[in-house]
Amino acid sequence: MIIPIFPLPICLLPQGYTQLRIFESRYKRLVSESLKSGQGFGLCMLADDKKTILPIGTLTEIIDFETLDDGLLGISVQGKQTFSINQIDVEHDGLKRADVTLIDSWPSDLIEAQVAQPHIKPLERKKDQFLSKTLKQLLQQYPQHLAHYSDDNFNDIAWVCQRWLEVIPLSAKEKYQCINSHDHLLAKSFLFDIIK
Repeated sequence: MIIPIFPLPICLLPQGYTQLRIFESRYKRLVSESLKSGQGFGLCMLADDKKTILPIGTLTEIIDFETLDDGLLGISVQGKQTFSINQIDVEHDGLKRADVTLIDSWPSDLIEAQVAQPHIKPLERKKDQFLSKTLKQLLQQYPQHLAHYSDDNFNDIAWVCQRWLEVIPLSAKEKYQCINSHDHLLAKSFLFDIIK
């Protein structure tokens, strides 16, 4: 699959939501192409040097757009699925296009269903509930973001860990370590140590 990519020093993961301001002509072209094709674009996190594109990104869909007060184009986007980058080509105006392979999302892990799973210790369940509740309290300060999520989302600790990775001020290297894992457990352990 070949898609245009937008390298940024932010993290957006599947089912996540964010808003972007578009001012460079190559990214206006990316937005225009993405809207016409319906295929979306790749949002790729930059490494801590703010130059190197990390090899895992998120296929992203534009769900709304507007002209901002300063005349710039504002877009609202939602993460669809992670991918790994096979190769990047740079076009005449600097727009990057990548050949990517889609990656399976982290499996869901419902907090309320954990009661029926004897291998999950009550302490682990309390950690999950704490991370979920604290995230919801944080997002209440950003009602526009919170409006894109349902109460059911907060019952999935894998989803909760992804939202934390988007908002918590960690280095790109630390976030990438978690994202590059096949499930949410590394991220959960890392996040709980920071937030508790």
